[in-house]
Amino acid sequence: MNNQFSENLKKIRKEHNLSQEQLADDLGVSRQAISKWESSTAYPEMDKIITLCDKFNLNIDDLLHGDIKEIKGEEESKRKINKVIDDFLNFITDTVNMFSNMSFKSKIKCLFEQFIIIGMLCLTSFIVLSLCDSFLSRILRIFPDKVNHFLYQMLGAILIVFCFGASIIIVVHVFKIRYLNYYNKLRNVGLDNSENDKFDIENTNDNSNVNENKKIFFKTSEKQIIIRDSEHSEYRFINAIFKFLIGIIKIFTIFIAIFLIFTLISILLLFVLSFQVSRTGMFFVGLLGISLSSATITIVFLLLIINFVFNRKNDKKKMIWTFIISIIFLGISCGLTFAGTLNFKIEKSLITQSKEFEMNNKLFFEIYGYKHGYDKEIKYIESNIDNIKVEYKVNKYCQLASERYYQNDGIYLRGYCPDVLRYNDNPIELARNFLDNLNDKKIEVQNSKLEDIIIYASKENIEKLKANRNNHKGTLEDY
Repeated sequence: MNNQFSENLKKIRKEHNLSQEQLADDLGVSRQAISKWESSTAYPEMDKIITLCDKFNLNIDDLLHGDIKEIKGEEESKRKINKVIDDFLNFITDTVNMFSNMSFKSKIKCLFEQFIIIGMLCLTSFIVLSLCDSFLSRILRIFPDKVNHFLYQMLGAILIVFCFGASIIIVVHVFKIRYLNYYNKLRNVGLDNSENDKFDIENTNDNSNVNENKKIFFKTSEKQIIIRDSEHSEYRFINAIFKFLIGIIKIFTIFIAIFLIFTLISILLLFVLSFQVSRTGMFFVGLLGISLSSATITIVFLLLIINFVFNRKNDKKKMIWTFIISIIFLGISCGLTFAGTLNFKIEKSLITQSKEFEMNNKLFFEIYGYKHGYDKEIKYIESNIDNIKVEYKVNKYCQLASERYYQNDGIYLRGYCPDVLRYNDNPIELARNFLDNLNDKKIEVQNSKLEDIIIYASKENIEKLKANRNNHKGTLEDY
């Protein structure tokens, strides 16, 4: 052996604040033996070397030949890195455990507080960066342009990284102090009371020293804690802002609830009316299914809103399963309704109408929409009449629109369908016709286009109408 063992033994003993007598007692040898080992006049037996290695967590080669100071330094660095990693992983684990055991309201408050803190830090960082930007732009003017630009960019990046890092540290530190440390404290208290299935401070009697406003629940059988403690609640100004926002949200949800109530009434009305089309087969069955499933989904949302407004608990499992089953049933019902409509016939329900116009030397007719692919042609038929008679087919709910003149010469022929419910004299009769058509598996198309346009006029007037139309062919505007 060389003198390295003697030096290592001295370092180890001094680092652990041990005297030669204390070390000798631990190893079961005399103080003189330790003195001889440190002075290199004697060396320990192999079993004593192994005992030293086990006691001070060393291997034999490091003890006999290595530099303990360097080895200790490397081990200390490794321990620090491992500790940082362990602390980070523990932070994540505690955060996940805490959020999984907090009530929904506590989660919202916690996240809202973090949002406020982050917002304040962002505002502070923006002010600091703006001031530093102005300061740097003035200070760096003494350097050449290229150096100025390089230093400005580099220092600006350093400031941004610094503000970002400092903000993260502050947010994490505040979160750890206000929530994680308190969570771990409550968790330890809960685990100490593990002999009970549930330790409930809120339900303690009046003789207890616990404040009756506290609400701390320990589910020690599941190793879970739900944090609700008035003494460790959010800062008052944050809590006030949070309550104000919650109030606004509740008012908004009340309006949504009113809308859902009217929606539910409409759905129930649809459910009742669907029995009027019972002869449509699958369409009728699908319509009933759509009504029932839509009403169920609406009721689920109404219950969620009511429970939120009045701070009542939701039966989550029942609501989730009801919603899922209703969605599945709604999809099946929509499929049945679509399959039922495949047997429907589509009809235009055209009727023949006519209108007379007074003839003049510049009169001509053009079909509205001719520039957009509406290629219907006008048919001219000779007739022994002095004026011009225009005959056409149009949907029974439509009519010929008020004629549009082109430079007081031409007339555009255009169909127009007014609001059927507004202009119909008997909306009940209109609804009855609609239901009858559904039961007969017919769908009437409301199309305003004119069909089979025929102009009755004398031979002379027909030639004049055609000539006037050809003269204006290149200058017509499509309204």
